[in-house]
Amino acid sequence: MQVIHITDDPGGSVGLYYQKYKALSDAGTEIHFHGVCMSACTMVLFTQFTGIKACADEGAIFGFHKPFGLDSGKVIRTKAARRETQKLWGLWLEELAPPLRKYLKGVRVPSATDGDEQNTLLLIPAGLLLPKCQTTVAAE
Repeated sequence: MQVIHITDDPGGSVGLYYQKYKALSDAGTEIHFHGVCMSACTMVLFTQFTGIKACADEGAIFGFHKPFGLDSGKVIRTKAARRETQKLWGLWLEELAPPLRKYLKGVRVPSATDGDEQNTLLLIPAGLLLPKCQTTVAAE
């Protein structure tokens, strides 16, 4: 089984991350998280990626925010963009395990479209979402 280590991943294009995690799931990959996994990186938690066996080292953190669009590097904040953000966020939530979905529905998740800064995130210790890795990077 292939083992991949993800350390301090800031996220990026939702489409690219979806393709990446789909391929890793199809390959039956084991992923060890260290440091932070932010934004699109959190897609690894989608329930459809059943082939991924993920774990987290102590101190690993997942960072969530609602999706947003950019135009020339600036966040799009129109009414249509806010509607699209809500739609995409709803679809995102449906891909998560019920306990995490319920939690995220009950708390304020940052939204750049609604005025939060792009780098504002809701941080959740990865140990609450994934089992602890049997070995750490330091031990390998």
